[in-house]
Amino acid sequence: MDKIIADYIVRAGGAEIERIAREIAFEQTVEVPETLITSDTILENIVGQVVNIQPADNTASRFRVSIAFNAELANGQISQLLNLLFGNISIKNNIKLVDVTLPPSFVRRFRGPNFGINGVRQLCGVFDRPLLSTAIKPRGASHEAFARIAHDFALGGGDIVKDDHNLVDSDFEAFKSRVSRCQAAVQEANRTTGRNTLYFPYVLSPQDRLESYLDFVLSVGIRGVLLSPFLIGLDTVRTLAEAYPLVIMAHPTFTGTFFHDPDHGVAPGVLLGKLFRLIGCDISVFPNYGGRFSFTKEDCRIIQQHLQEPFGHLSPGLPAPAGGMRFENLAQMAEQYGPDAVFLIGGALLGDSDSLQASTEKFLDAITSLFPGHRHQNGNDSWQSACELPTFGTAEVLTHLPFQKDYSWAGRPASDYKSSQALPFQGVKRHELIGQHGERTRFDLRYFEIAPRGYSSLEKHIHTHAIICIRGKGELQINGEVIELKPFDIAYVPPLAVHQLRNHEQEPFGFFCIVDHDRDRPMKP
Repeated sequence: MDKIIADYIVRAGGAEIERIAREIAFEQTVEVPETLITSDTILENIVGQVVNIQPADNTASRFRVSIAFNAELANGQISQLLNLLFGNISIKNNIKLVDVTLPPSFVRRFRGPNFGINGVRQLCGVFDRPLLSTAIKPRGASHEAFARIAHDFALGGGDIVKDDHNLVDSDFEAFKSRVSRCQAAVQEANRTTGRNTLYFPYVLSPQDRLESYLDFVLSVGIRGVLLSPFLIGLDTVRTLAEAYPLVIMAHPTFTGTFFHDPDHGVAPGVLLGKLFRLIGCDISVFPNYGGRFSFTKEDCRIIQQHLQEPFGHLSPGLPAPAGGMRFENLAQMAEQYGPDAVFLIGGALLGDSDSLQASTEKFLDAITSLFPGHRHQNGNDSWQSACELPTFGTAEVLTHLPFQKDYSWAGRPASDYKSSQALPFQGVKRHELIGQHGERTRFDLRYFEIAPRGYSSLEKHIHTHAIICIRGKGELQINGEVIELKPFDIAYVPPLAVHQLRNHEQEPFGFFCIVDHDRDRPMKP
């Protein structure tokens, strides 16, 4: 039987600790006094088992209690996991959940971060230092002022500019107007700098409108969002992360009630590190030590540890310490967090006496200087395996791919169309021609061939497709419309268009397909 091991710090007298520990185990599983449970089956399979009690420190009144729960009691759900670990006892006093160990059978039910450290680095094109981030604020300023902040930060070379979590718009149209302007401003700056600053809008809306907001975010080419898991719900974040190919940056608002009492609640590392990572957060924002909040240096260390230590198949996430971060203590922050972090700097950067562009350049130069010669190498650390880093040109890159009569190219054998049947297809083969073999491109050129009566997946993406038919005839179904393709016809598939290619003829249907090198995964219609 797989077990979930929960570790608590309990304040109690030494003579009472065993009784209190057993009360926690019963309260969290059967919610009745121990004397009422007479069934051996319930005692063995349902009731939590106290497996260890030891002093937590030298006070003789604080104990670390480990309780093993049957993993089936969590039902594979994040909400029930919270209920199992800290449901009724959250209403009691002097009990603090400080760690949880989850069995592989439970972790496998969750996909975790879409991008992780390497994926976010890929999107930004930064591999040698912490990422620099700032927030757009304050609420009440004009959309033009917000866009100017986004533009100037991007022009200064910053990596991620996000909305402040108080930037909640009056309605969907206001959200679209503001977000469109900020994204356009960042894109304009990127065209000037040649960099890839990302803009993450804050999404907080009525539950039944969340998908409309995220669909719009994708439609304008935005690659990530800021969400507040404890406002919209942890399982809602998990659902959205699994449905949308977006970087999820998590804000800790409304979690403070778990942290303020040193003898009660849930440790920051459990919530903001382990559980946020489990539900799919790529970046977790939390108060940096030394700022206006009460987090300690050790709290921050453990959050980062839980975001980045091995955790089943889950990709590691990026800690984003915020608050108390000034130009003068960047070296201290670099020593604390190392290169794999997001330095979220608000007032110290926005309030600098220089222009925002100049202050961003100054902070970025200082951060870069703290990591001379560093290169984030995939595989150097045991957990850095979730997403391949970009491959750059080598002497082995082929400059000529001779065409062969069977519609293949020398050096480019056919490969699997997809690794899973989650989106059904039939009779499709693929040749990766340019982009996946070390070439310095921002696009991939592929050749697909669909056998008679075959078809590709019905799907949609953020990225666009350019399709060039070169063999046989086929049809492109796009948003309900059917377009017939014959040799040298060209088709364009815009972002989020539901599309599928089919072959109703008696000969193969072959076409080139050009897509972004860094692209999102297929989504169900």
